[in-house]
Amino acid sequence: MNQHSDQDVDYMASASCFCLASRQAARRITRLYDSYMQGSGIRATQFTILSQLMLRGEMPIGKLAGFLGMERTTLSRNLTLLEGKNWISISAGEDPRARMIAITAQGRGLVRRGFPYWSQAQTHIGKLLGADGQAALKLLGSRNLG
Repeated sequence: MNQHSDQDVDYMASASCFCLASRQAARRITRLYDSYMQGSGIRATQFTILSQLMLRGEMPIGKLAGFLGMERTTLSRNLTLLEGKNWISISAGEDPRARMIAITAQGRGLVRRGFPYWSQAQTHIGKLLGADGQAALKLLGSRNLG
């Protein structure tokens, strides 16, 4: 990288940082989902983990982390809380180092109860984003940016 003096650099360009904008958007969207989910007794992030396990079945923690786009350590903290509430089970896989994550009957019941709240949030946020915003968000979520 070239060394520049502060006079040569337009630091105002960082005000439109894509990383900052994406993090702000993610926090706002999550807060909005959480506000809708309040009546369900489950947070949006918990609903996301549980609903994906319900849809996709038991899987190793690494695969779940990759699918959710979460760091393994962050996911592990979340899973410990979910296991403590008996919403998931964590067991050793064929490889004892690979922990397998599965949703429990209690967790499935929670997804069923939470779904109408999530659906309302999804509809509201979809309207806020509009068709172009929804398409852009889905495209960014599906792209390998590495």
